[in-house]
Amino acid sequence: MSKLFLMVMVGTLALAQIVPSCGGEEQTIVGWVARKFASGFRNAYIVQINNVEYEVPQDFYDVVRVGDLVKQEHGIWTIVKRAGGS
Repeated sequence: MSKLFLMVMVGTLALAQIVPSCGGEEQTIVGWVARKFASGFRNAYIVQINNVEYEVPQDFYDVVRVGDLVKQEHGIWTIVKRAGGS
């Protein structure tokens, strides 16, 4: 009985990973970059916005600066306003 339950749970979790969420559209992220750093452990480029760390593409990481207002929409990161108004 417990093996059957375990198999059902594993199958349910696998299906949940495949089926898209019913939560609606992808979230848009907008905020000021508080810090940026490269994570050697994950081999990733990270920016922190509103106390949340986001992985970004390297080409965006190379041009964004701390203090920039940025937006991520439909998987595309853009700089809305440069730090210091420049």
